[in-house]
This record gives sequence, structure tokens and C-alpha cells, in this order.
Amino acid sequence: MSNLIIKRPKEIFELFSSLRNLSGVGEKKLKLLEKKIGPYLINLLFHLPHKSIDRFQNVSLKKVNHGDILTCKVEVVEVNIPPYNFRKKNNISRIITFGSNDEKNVRLDIVYFGQNTQYLKNIFKVGSKIYVSGKFENFNGLGQIAHPDYVVKEYEKKLIPLIQPIYPLFHGINQKFISKIINEGIKKIPTIPEWLRKDILIKYQFPTWQTCIFKTHNPENNSDANSNSVFRKRLALDELIANQISMLLIKNKISKIHKTNKTYGKSKLIENFYSTLPFELTKNQKKVIDEIKEDIHSNKTMVRMLQGDVGSGKTIVAVISMLNAILNGSQAVLMVPTEILAIQHFNTIQNLLKPIKIEPILLLGENRSFYDNKTRSNIIKQIADGKIKIIIGTHALISKKVIYNNLSLAVIDEQHRFGVKQRVEITDKGNSVNLLVMTATPIPRSLALTAYGDMDISVLSEKPIGRKSINTYVLSHKKIAEVLSSIERAIKAGALVYWVCPLIEDSENSDLIAVNERYNFLKNNFKNIKVSLIHGKQNQIEREKSMNEFKSGESKILVATTVIEVGVDIPEATIMVIECAERFGLAQIHQLRGRVGRSNKESSCILLYNSNLSSIAHSRLKILKENDDGFKISEHDLELRGPGEILGSKQSGNLDFKFVDLHIHNQLIPIARDEARKMLENEEDREKINFLLSIFENNEAIKLLKGG
Repeated sequence: MSNLIIKRPKEIFELFSSLRNLSGVGEKKLKLLEKKIGPYLINLLFHLPHKSIDRFQNVSLKKVNHGDILTCKVEVVEVNIPPYNFRKKNNISRIITFGSNDEKNVRLDIVYFGQNTQYLKNIFKVGSKIYVSGKFENFNGLGQIAHPDYVVKEYEKKLIPLIQPIYPLFHGINQKFISKIINEGIKKIPTIPEWLRKDILIKYQFPTWQTCIFKTHNPENNSDANSNSVFRKRLALDELIANQISMLLIKNKISKIHKTNKTYGKSKLIENFYSTLPFELTKNQKKVIDEIKEDIHSNKTMVRMLQGDVGSGKTIVAVISMLNAILNGSQAVLMVPTEILAIQHFNTIQNLLKPIKIEPILLLGENRSFYDNKTRSNIIKQIADGKIKIIIGTHALISKKVIYNNLSLAVIDEQHRFGVKQRVEITDKGNSVNLLVMTATPIPRSLALTAYGDMDISVLSEKPIGRKSINTYVLSHKKIAEVLSSIERAIKAGALVYWVCPLIEDSENSDLIAVNERYNFLKNNFKNIKVSLIHGKQNQIEREKSMNEFKSGESKILVATTVIEVGVDIPEATIMVIECAERFGLAQIHQLRGRVGRSNKESSCILLYNSNLSSIAHSRLKILKENDDGFKISEHDLELRGPGEILGSKQSGNLDFKFVDLHIHNQLIPIARDEARKMLENEEDREKINFLLSIFENNEAIKLLKGG
């Protein structure tokens, strides 16, 4: 965040001061810190250690093992420091010491490479007793510490921390520097009012927010450094409360009481539509459709999320929901994140609605080749006149130029590609607009409560009738010749094949297969079979051409990046090959796998991995091979990757958690929801809410709090 959008409470102004105010932070370091951590002091305080070291776990020269951190008292018996020569980078200084007290006969060498000699002469003198701490190595039978982390005099032992936090680093920043400026920053924390209620503080014995920040960066023991410590627990609760407040503010902004409550009986339109469907709806689909219909026709605005596994039939639920919404002559929109997906949804929905003579319209951004500007202007005019009832499109649907006649339902597909702003903007396009967001990424319950705490949730858990399971195979890349032979046989039998690669171009620093390289390889390998290519860097015409070639069966293999991860629905495609599968997340592979198995035909997914597969990567691929339940896979993915990655970039503006570990802090979610509700209901708590949201930088929520 480069600029403060909202005016912060003056008491915490210091938390949003520039890092340039800290000692030792010059322009070069400032640019690095701003890029990697953020521009403000609060960003630095929230830069948490990813682990900690117990420096006094090993204190015996006799018992320490190679690679352990050792802290012990020694006596200097010999100093060998050659004259410093900056041209000779391999200058070796060796200080020979022996253990003090009961370890007097045990030798420990302290070694430096290319170190300034005067500095070493000042700290190492024969006969002196010192404490040394660093990584112990067994080198040719002799124990040594190269470039120790700490060397202090006997009476300065306290300068070595018992528990040392270890921070994530980046080029140009080392542990000593980051630790120094964080602790300098802690001293600048101002006195801020307490936002937690007294009974919560007493019940859980929570210290102040300032104390918790201090202890997180300066743990006194292993339990202090634990994610389950009282300090991290309090900070996690604060963060969850801020998250839940923002969710409730969004719901309050969107949810309004209708002035009238129109009751709809059985609709001839809906009955006719059901009779034209070429398939039977599942019980689960019918149940969810009824939930949404009840919401749409109630006296309160709907704010609902529909989550379903890949291929569970969300699109037909959305279509029927839109038909229910337009029964009184109003309008419904379906907003999707990409043009490929928008065009595909439009074609699918257009075909479904033809028998009942309803014509949807597609609205894309300006300067797109799909239609000229005159046609686009005419579409916008018809939307404003209310002549078009169902509109499908991208972000263009929330453009200022687009004015709706009477928008009553907004459906957002692939919700994780959008944020709070888009949700609010689309509902602002009408009066009391019902909101239905859909996601094909099954979300664990704990994550759903934090990401979608403002919504009612419906779940599609059944596969459509007639769908078969997908056979998943995990193979080494060395077996690619066998894969090619199998594919050739399958294509001759009528199959269409997706071939997914993780990169667009070759990179000298990566062994991932580039999509262009694989496209050329497959074209050369299958001389008589047409191969198409699709990726995000192509223009719209190229992508459409490739997709249409594959959809029509003109091309038999579609080489692609993850641009086809969601929404692409080609029932004839029955084989999915994913290269470098070990580099993808579990949920992402599950999404890609869901592009096949969309008919009653046998389908397969082949996961190709590179050599030297780690045990963790092997277990992840095994999960996919043995499991096709997206909800179970998402639980594993949450454990492996964390919430932000599963839901996508800046999911709701709030899920880039700093202190919350959903596995450990699960039980805090209902407490946070309860506290958030109480704070919002109490007018006297508005200033506290402002403090809390400011600290966690929920700017969109602060705007809503202030009525923006």
C-alpha cells in the first residue's frame, strides 16, 4: 500500500511513520524495506520471525552434534591472525580455544575468512575467557565455529539472547540489521486505547497489544515463541476481530430491507425452462436453487456464497437463479474474471435459454475485438432501457458508463479473483441488489468463516448425474514417451487432450517446461494431429481461435498455461496432462483436473513430475491420486500453503493474515465474530473499531465504517 487512503487516529500516527526515521535506514535500505515489507513502521512490526533458535539448548562441547547451535564458555589459548589483505579473500584467521570449567581439555577452533584483522585482535586475546555462540561443525575431527554469531566477554553473557527470532530475509538485508530496526521500532509504539472488553482480557489473561508485539519479537523462552502463546493468541484474536468487522460492514452495506415484499408463485417461465433441460438436476442442486429463490423473493437483500467442487453444476444453478430474479421484469448479471470465461459462459447460457426465447447479452471491456464500439454502445443503451434482462461480462459490468434499468441480482463467478471493492460496486448498480458469489475452490470451514463471514453459504457436494470419476496417474517425466503413445491411441479413438505447462517462455534459471517449447515439441511429435496453443500473453483473437479449434475438434491437443484452470467446459476433452505437477498447489491441480470428466466418458489426468521428487512433494501428489473430493483436498492445501494462496491474491482485502494460523486459532473465530457484532452494535465502540481497522490496514472497511 503506497498511500494512506484513510485518515488514521492521531494517537497511532507514529505507527504509520516512514521507516526512514529509524537509525541506520538510508535511502538504499529504505527502498528494499518498502518493496519487501512495506513503507510504514506498522509493516515492520508485523514482519514476524518464521522460526526461533534456542541458543542455550546445546552448552556442552562434549555432547554437541555437527550442525547444532552451540553456546559455551571457552578460554583463548592461541591466536593466529595473519595480516589483513583485502585482495586475498581467502585469508584464514584461526583462534584456538579450550573449554572452561569441566571441559578444559576439549578444543574448539573459531575461524574467520577474510576478516579485518584489527577487529579480531581487539576481541580475542590469549588468556581471556569468553562466551561464543554459533553453528558447530566437525571439521576433520576438530570442532569449530566459523564466523560465530556472538562473541562476548565473560561478564556480558546476557547479551546473547536465550531465544533468538529468525526473520525471513531478502537481498541486502541481514538478521542483525532487521532485528536491530524492529526493536528500535518497538520503542516508538505509542500508547493506544484498549479495544478488547475487560471480561475477554481477564478470561484469557491477555496482556496489552504493545506487550504482545514486544514479546513476539523478544521471546524469553520457547513457549513465548510458540504460535499458541498467549501473546500470539491475543494478536490473532485482534486480527480476526478486524477481519470479522470488515465482513459485517460489507454485509451491512449490501444487505438492505426491501420496501416491498413481492411474492412469486409457480412461474410458467421456470417450468418451461426445466422441461427443456437435456439433463436431470441433482437433489443438491434443487435444494440450493430453492435456498437462493427464497432469498431473492424475501424482504431482505441476499448475500450468499455458492461453493461447489469442480463440475458440480454451479452454472445451471446461476442460470435458474437469474431466471427467478427477472420474473418481475428486473435484470440480472453474471460477472466473471476473464474474457475467455465470459465468452464461454455466454455461449453456454445462450444455448440453454434459446428454447424459452430469452436472449442474454455479452458485455466486455472497451477496445476489444469481439465487437466494435458502436455495437458496444448499443448494448449499453439497451441495458439502460431495460430491454436486456440477462447480462454476462467481465469487470466491464461495473464500469461507470454502464447504467442498469432495474438490477435485482448480481452473480459473481470465481469470487476469489475479485475483492471487496468489486462486490460493493456491483451491488451499488441498483437498489437492494441480491448478491450471489460462486467459487469452484472448495474452502475449509474455518477459512470460509474468515473469508466469507458476511455471507450465507450454500454447498454443492454432488456430481451431476452420469458423471464418472477421473483416473489419476502420477508418472516421472522420464516416461513421457509412454504418455505420448497412450495419447496418440486415445486421440485416434476420439479423445481431446489438454496439456498444461507452468511457464510461457524458457528460463535459464528454471527447469519448468515452457508452454511454447512443449507446443513445438508436440507439433513435431504428432505430424498428422493439429495442436493448438493458448496462454495469457496472446491477444483475444489468438486465444479465441485456439479455443474454438479445440472445442470443434479441429485440433486434438490444446497446450496451455493455467489460463484454462477455471470455467472451461468442453465435454469431449477426456485427458489432462499436467507437467511439473509438483510445482502446483493441490487445489490448483484439482481445478485443472476438473476440466476433464465433464461427460459420461472415461477420463484421465496424468501428473508428470521431474526427477528427485522430495518426500513431501510425493505425498502431495499421492493425495491427488487417491482423492477426488475437493473439500478434503482443500483441507490438505490449507495445511501446506496457508489461506492467502488458496483463495488467491488479496481475496477480500483481509486474508493476508500476519498472526492468525487457522489450524491453531480455529477456536477464536466464533469469539471474534461475537466481539465484532457487539462492537458494531455499540456506538461508543466506533473509535475503538477505527483503531483496530487502522492497525490492520483494512482501508475498505474504514470507508464503510465512515459511510463511504
